[in-house]
Amino acid sequence: MSDTALLVLEALDKAFIESFWPHPYFHAFCQHNKKQSFRNTLNRLEHRGLILGERKGKRISYFLSETGEKLAKRIKLKLELAKSRRWDGKWRVLIFDIPEKMRGKRDFFRKELQEFGFHQLQKSVWVYPYNLPRNFFDLWGDFAFGKQLVLIESAKIGQDDELKSFFAL
Repeated sequence: MSDTALLVLEALDKAFIESFWPHPYFHAFCQHNKKQSFRNTLNRLEHRGLILGERKGKRISYFLSETGEKLAKRIKLKLELAKSRRWDGKWRVLIFDIPEKMRGKRDFFRKELQEFGFHQLQKSVWVYPYNLPRNFFDLWGDFAFGKQLVLIESAKIGQDDELKSFFAL
């Protein structure tokens, strides 16, 4: 439900809690209707610094923090990638060499690649069969990976039967 709240706030820019119920994202992604449950979600997001609340009389207006905006963009991109599932016969091979001193960022990046649907070929080599949006690497701009990430587009990978099976191609 946290993802839903972030997407709704990104779409609305600023909203009172009542604004969430008529919004199509809320009904599309949330199974439960309890407003208190949703209020709890907003409180958790606020506590994590992903949204900010601004009191206006007896009501609170919510909006995304800078961190929340970045996370909402990631979530949106994941949804976009999930939709674009037509293989063009090319493999996207992502190779990275992130130093040990950046281990936390490296581990986070691996987790993100896995969530985006990449398959780990080797420890720092990941494969994805579908086209990537232009802004894909912008999502990690804060990490300053620079030349530590290399993306190769290849029409062929030797013995790719396992990959084709993994991606159901």
